[in-house]
Amino acid sequence: MITILSMILFFLLLITGKSRGTKTFVTFFLSTFLIITYIILISLGMNAIILALIVCILASCISLFMLNGYNLKTLSSFISIMIVLVFITILTYTIGKLSNIQGFSSDSVETIGAFSYLINYDMTKVIIGMYLICVIGTIIDTSISVSSSMNEVLENNPKINEKELYKSGMNVGGDILSTTINTLFFAIISSFIGFFMWHRNSPIENIINHKVFTQTVIELLLSFIASILIIPITSYISSKILYKKDLIKDE
Repeated sequence: MITILSMILFFLLLITGKSRGTKTFVTFFLSTFLIITYIILISLGMNAIILALIVCILASCISLFMLNGYNLKTLSSFISIMIVLVFITILTYTIGKLSNIQGFSSDSVETIGAFSYLINYDMTKVIIGMYLICVIGTIIDTSISVSSSMNEVLENNPKINEKELYKSGMNVGGDILSTTINTLFFAIISSFIGFFMWHRNSPIENIINHKVFTQTVIELLLSFIASILIIPITSYISSKILYKKDLIKDE
């Protein structure tokens, strides 16, 4: 069934996006390979946070430069993503250590009952790594959308000044922000359906304080914060890089 769905996905991408659709399909499998490699390496005892950062950087390179080529709009987007990634890493690490979210929830007992719980690994690092990987996809999409639109604005209106170019990026970012937030909300919150069915007879305070609920809410909020931060940072970096390019071209 997975093979059939993958073939359908490939043909739809090929028909709709042609060569770009093929690149999208390839980047999807490269990203999948990165995640599988990440899981294998942390199972061997390597640091999950450092590996997650490497995965995020490689995923950004694949998504930006392979799909959109190496140019100033992708470069400015990449720089912006790295800035946000540093901030989110610090924030995520701090929250992960303070909240001490780790280990298995009670829901997992039946599933993993046949295995040893003594896996000898800091699960807090795994959770932090998971948060970082979850965030990166959102900020890549938002950043390149803002950067590309600003590049388009500058090409169509070469006389625009740097401040107006920055405002155009912020306007585009504001337009896509609500859609991004809603997409993240429904994508992440949908994983709660099984959780709520499992705990439908539990008191509300038990649900709110449950490990799975807390982890998912933190993941959602971090994604929201990253999605918001990437807009002004991309707008600023892109306005500097793209406008400087335009000035050099005029000279």
